[in-house]
Amino acid sequence: MKMKRDKTGAMEMTVGTIVTIVLLMSALVLGLILTKTSFVKTTENIKTIDDQVKGEINDLFAKENTKLMVGLGADNTVTIRQGTDNFGVPFGFSPDDPTVWGTNDLGCKYTIAATNQQGYCIGKGWTDPASSIITGTTNVRFDQVDANNGYALLKISVPKSIPACLQRFTIRVDCVGYPEEQETGYFDLNVIKKGLF
Repeated sequence: MKMKRDKTGAMEMTVGTIVTIVLLMSALVLGLILTKTSFVKTTENIKTIDDQVKGEINDLFAKENTKLMVGLGADNTVTIRQGTDNFGVPFGFSPDDPTVWGTNDLGCKYTIAATNQQGYCIGKGWTDPASSIITGTTNVRFDQVDANNGYALLKISVPKSIPACLQRFTIRVDCVGYPEEQETGYFDLNVIKKGLF
């Protein structure tokens, strides 16, 4: 009789141990997932300018009082890990007078430059951040133009060798002809360590 009770106790202890181990492993995995997402969240990589992206940019135009809008939210910051290739940053331009686009949509073009100031990546080993912009930096044509707005998708690759840092890029839109318009804006590129995830 005593032998039977000992086996039952041993069995209960084994099941209790297994349940405890499973719960602890689940907590560990959930902790790793929460740590990954809460500490640093990389921005979503936009692959193409589609209706959803245009809709989000148009919503930002409606909320903000600006003609040039980068599709990164209010802080205009994109977070990218070291070694990321072809990361897409969308932006749009909404001129005061839509006729500046002209009949062939070439009336407005944009230029992108890296801000050269102390404290940015450009002073920490990334000597020419603008050269990492794959889609061009000078007098670049907008990818799509509708009745009023132009949309572009800037693609940038971040080298593995640069340290974690912040780099500001300015965007200037120039519309030539009659009427003429010019608008400037910016976005910040926050480069973070590649990490485990």
